Amino acid sequence: MREKEIIMSNILKLIAQNDEQLTILSSLAQDSIIKSNEMGYDKKNKRFALLMNRYRHEEESPSRIRTAIHFDYVNSVKSVGIDKQSKDDILVLLAIRFEGKSKPSGLIFLEFSNNKSLSFDVESIEAFLTDMGEPWKIPNKPIHGED
Repeated sequence: MREKEIIMSNILKLIAQNDEQLTILSSLAQDSIIKSNEMGYDKKNKRFALLMNRYRHEEESPSRIRTAIHFDYVNSVKSVGIDKQSKDDILVLLAIRFEGKSKPSGLIFLEFSNNKSLSFDVESIEAFLTDMGEPWKIPNKPIHGED
């Protein structure tokens, strides 16, 4: 078995507290691969968290890194098409977006391929992205079809 080639590089630790910052976080998290059983909602602490293998758009050579992202002040979570108990349900993140209700509250949407999604009713935008460990090279960049 071939070992993963490790790349030394800067890791990201970002906070998004408004919709413009959330758009930046979304662009960095696009194409992340997430197992549906590696996410969860802590109702008591109003936190939704997930682990992902983030594609590193900020780097020239194709690579991924293990990344945690969590959202605070989450009142409720809804999902569409996601089997949260399955170890085999793999999600590919397309975008994270915010729709304001009466600001600063609103809905945060995580949109995945195959028409799957999560939505969070939040008191305000408080999103944290943290890279963990070292990145590894992958053979290809993600391919996006043209509309």
